[in-house]
Amino acid sequence: MRWGVMIAAAPLAVLVAGGAAGCKDPRNAAGDCVVGTSPDPHVKPAPCSGRHDGKIIAGVNHRSDCPQGTDWSYTAKDPKVMCVHNAQSS
Repeated sequence: MRWGVMIAAAPLAVLVAGGAAGCKDPRNAAGDCVVGTSPDPHVKPAPCSGRHDGKIIAGVNHRSDCPQGTDWSYTAKDPKVMCVHNAQSS
């Protein structure tokens, strides 16, 4: 096998292995928890087993697309809008 083909195939193998290992797509944050509230510009991810202020129920393109049950939303860096349900925990 040629070295060029092997070098070109290496990134693909890493992507496939990452997907098989359960890496989560960062653009699909539904189910993740956050610390902070709207309009706080510093909303951060938080473990759902620890203290958190809300749980992301959907990632959408526009605030108007948030599903029923959304208490607040914020714009993430990618720039998806994260729809959050208040699920406070201590």
